[in-house]
This record gives sequence, structure tokens and C-alpha cells, in this order.
Amino acid sequence: MKLISCNNCGAEKFSFILEKESSLNELFTVVKCKKCGLVQVNPQPTFEEVGKYYSDEYFTKRTDRGYDNYYSDKIKNEIERVFTLNLQDLGFFEWEKTLYAGRSTIDVGCAAGYFVNFLRNRGWDASGIEIAEGPVNFARKELGLNVFRNDFLEWDTGFSQKFDLITLWASIEHLHKPKETLKKIFKHLRPGGRIIVSTCRYGILAKIRGKNWRYMNVPEHLYYYSLKGLISQCEGIGFKLESRLTYGSGMTSRKDASLFFRLSKYFLDRFVKITNQGDMMALMFKKEN
Repeated sequence: MKLISCNNCGAEKFSFILEKESSLNELFTVVKCKKCGLVQVNPQPTFEEVGKYYSDEYFTKRTDRGYDNYYSDKIKNEIERVFTLNLQDLGFFEWEKTLYAGRSTIDVGCAAGYFVNFLRNRGWDASGIEIAEGPVNFARKELGLNVFRNDFLEWDTGFSQKFDLITLWASIEHLHKPKETLKKIFKHLRPGGRIIVSTCRYGILAKIRGKNWRYMNVPEHLYYYSLKGLISQCEGIGFKLESRLTYGSGMTSRKDASLFFRLSKYFLDRFVKITNQGDMMALMFKKEN
């Protein structure tokens, strides 16, 4: 691991936030950039070192970091439910109605391709890109999707393909070079195109929970954006904010939950969404020209 400059602003001075052990008992340090405020794992492990955390068990064995059988219909349906709600709140479906029949999209970090499949079923020319072998095989063989297994920054470096929509669903926090990824997305978008970014939100709930925050998963999550910080970074690249929302109180649904717990979760989830204090966020930006 080595100390790196801030991916957002290039500064090299940081303030300590916390240390946390990974699932493999390696210790990682989370810091905050003193210049722009971006929270990040730093010193940072290399791309190759992080790769060992993404074996197929990450997608098939339930942990605080992974999924309980990501390939199951149950998980697929839950993921589709969440991004459908996000799309409604962001005004995506109204914008979709204004597009021509040949509209195209690519989902960066598409995992098993559930969003690719969702848009293909809505008539989009839909594709995805993902580095993990297991999800790519599932997307191709089980869903019949057009999914590239590659690093997005190394894919189509001539920027020949242009899209109406590019998405980053819970992906940007995993990337070693998120700013560079956003810049490349900008070049791949057609004028008038949209980018949708969803990620965990470093806000009041994250600060209260500290290392016990549900999304403080190191080193899988390398960057933790605030709402203001992500908007600033995207607008600095040239995107124009169209809509955004935050949601999620951190209370996790359980089959054996009491009525009191379920009611508490119901009201708290709505409260943090109304007050814009959720620990997840989704944003839609436009490329004007």
C-alpha cells in the first residue's frame, strides 16, 4: 500500500478518521482530504491487492460486505425494486419518453447485469462492463446479455462508442480512479445524454456510526462521497445536475423483526429521505454539449 494524492483535488494532506480491519484481518486507514473533504482509504492498496476481496464468495456468501447469493431471484427482484424507485424519484422515466427508438446505454460495474437486463426489456440497446468473472459469466450465460469483461478505463480508449445513458450503480466507491472514470464517461455520452450515479453517502449517519457504519467496508469501498462533494466533482467535469435524492436509515430488514422494529424502520426511512439525511444517494446529471 502507498499514500496517494487525493483523487478529487490532488492534495496530499489528510486528517485521520478511523482504522478498521478487513474481512481478511488487514488493517486499513480511512482519512479525509484537508482541501476538498473527500473521505478515502489512504494509504491505498493496489488494484491487484484488492482483487482478492472479490472472489465469487463476495457474491454468493452472506457477509457484511457481500451478498447472500447475488444470483438468486430474491436478490435480483430486490435490486430491481430499489433502482426502479430511484429512477422514479430522479425523473428518469419522463426523460426516457423523449428519446428515440435506438437509444443506447452501458452500465459501468454492472455485476450480474440486472440493470442491463431491465433496460433491454424496455427497448434499450443495453450493454454492461464488469471486471469480476463470476457475474460476467452469469450475465452472459443466464441472461444472454452483452457484457464486456474489462476495466472501463482500458475499454474503448478511442471513445468511438457514444451512449444516451451511462450508469454507475453502487460502483464509484469501489474504483481506484473515480474521477478519471467520470471524465471518460463524459466523453462517451452524447450531447443531451444522462449519467446516473448511486453510492453510499458519507453524512451524519456515517459519522455517528463510525467504523460500525454499514457501508464502512474496507478495502472494497475506497471512496466515501458526501452529497455536496459528489455534485461538485461531477459539475467540475462538465455535468449539470438534473435531480438527486438520499435514502436509507441504516436499519436492516429482518424476517424475525418485531412490529415495533418494522414501524420504526418505516418511519425512520421516510424521515431521512424527507430531511435529505439518508446514507445512500442517487443522482442524475446531464451532458449539455
